[in-house]
Amino acid sequence: MVAPRLIALIPTVLLGILTNYLALPAMNLQSYGLLWFIFSFLVIYLFFASLFTIIADEELSIFEIGIGIVAAVFFVFILAASFFSSKLINWKQYQSMIEIEESDETAFANDVASATHLENLAVVDVGTAQNIGDRTLANIANPSWYSVNSEYNLILYHGNQYRISPINYGGFFEYLNASSTGLPGYVLVDAVTQEAKLVTLEEPVRYSPSAFFEYDLKRHLRNQYPSAMFGKSFFEIDEEGNPFWITSIKNPHIGLLGGMKEDSFVITNACTGESEKYVVENLPEWVDHAFDRDYLMNLVENHYSLANGYFNFSNNNKNHTSFAYASHGFAGYNTTLSKDGIVFYTGITPANSSESNIGFVLVSPRTGKAKFYSCVGAEESSAQSAVEGLVSDLKYTATFPTVINIAGKPTYFMTLKDGASLIQRYALCNVSNYSIAVQAPTVEEALSLYLERLGVTSIVEEAPESETLSTSGTIAFLSQVSIDGTTYYCLQLDGDSNLYMSSIKLNPRQVFMTVADTVSIDYQATENETVFLVTHIEL
Repeated sequence: MVAPRLIALIPTVLLGILTNYLALPAMNLQSYGLLWFIFSFLVIYLFFASLFTIIADEELSIFEIGIGIVAAVFFVFILAASFFSSKLINWKQYQSMIEIEESDETAFANDVASATHLENLAVVDVGTAQNIGDRTLANIANPSWYSVNSEYNLILYHGNQYRISPINYGGFFEYLNASSTGLPGYVLVDAVTQEAKLVTLEEPVRYSPSAFFEYDLKRHLRNQYPSAMFGKSFFEIDEEGNPFWITSIKNPHIGLLGGMKEDSFVITNACTGESEKYVVENLPEWVDHAFDRDYLMNLVENHYSLANGYFNFSNNNKNHTSFAYASHGFAGYNTTLSKDGIVFYTGITPANSSESNIGFVLVSPRTGKAKFYSCVGAEESSAQSAVEGLVSDLKYTATFPTVINIAGKPTYFMTLKDGASLIQRYALCNVSNYSIAVQAPTVEEALSLYLERLGVTSIVEEAPESETLSTSGTIAFLSQVSIDGTTYYCLQLDGDSNLYMSSIKLNPRQVFMTVADTVSIDYQATENETVFLVTHIEL
């Protein structure tokens, strides 16, 4: 007769294979997933071995008892490793996991481009992007097979701000219908003009978190990197519009299991599945989102809330982020544009007062670097209430604000939406003095009213007209820079010592320019006698 313990191996192994296939734990002893998988495997085996032993009318052997002891010891080990890796005894290390540069309102005016002529002002929040972007699915065949991901992250594409979202399969049965053709593309919403478009690709997206079996992105990455502990995957496109998934890899830095730090990233071609691993310093220039929002915000929260220990009953020097107070959805953070590209914003509030902020933090999802700007003023919900009060009769709701720079002043920008979540008004509220709040049907009117309240007649002086000249030649030098969120190409022509600066907005095909190409340009003089601003370019 086959021993009960051998029979017990059959259902245990089958359940183990199924669990491993579904849960995909990292083959890494510093992974909670793998530790709990091993513990569960021991418990399941002990259960079946005991059950079949009882059915066979036999007594439990020393083997079953030994398995039980091993499982108990393993459980205690997991609890002990968790405790000795926790904030409770390692608060100082958790508090210092992120360095936050201290700065002030003056530096903010230099770091965040002023909303000159409104070209830097992204008026489309996530909710609005969902409303207008999801409707583009009607433009594809069999739209009922698909859905649009709800995140709509803000990115820079050809120097302009867009909210992007991948198309997902609608579910398992929808996947069975659509898997042969793949996902048609992605949705782009212009964050300034509110125009939404469905971008269809010549080669469809095959790898996605919404796919199943071998095309499930997580399973595909696990097969490529068996021991990696993955964070969240972000969907982005390069400057040619090719789709990629950017997935962080986390490793513990405190104790055995704690202080998970995102320190490398895998970029996966969403169409072909090819992947390459990068450290943050080597990420391609087009990457805007590498670090996870929740990860960064929790690092910032730990930095301020653990300043004087885990137990700080007097709240001495203890602050919180607006993100920590958020109860649902995207409340507590927003995105804005700085000289370093897309950044997350959150306010910093004293622990003993939720009615005011001592300043705010901007943190880059590309580099993970954070900067605190000292600016005492109203916290976000007070600003929301202030602008909602301006239209109390209409019962509009203000979106969670983001901070923008207007005439050097940190300013909350919000949209006011009706019951159907449609934008009806635009609102501005001064961070330092939330009694300076305005709303208007258009952004231009709101800006004009706000400048009037500030006593500022104009954000910038009108530039004097300059004569337009023309030249052509072969490119001898070519470089790319980003100024106030717009990509510029700096070039010199053969035999010409002048430097010409050309905005990507003039001609998107400039992304394909290389040294030795021939170009024709129209240009105007600037304050620098050897630097000229291109007004028209032909390749």
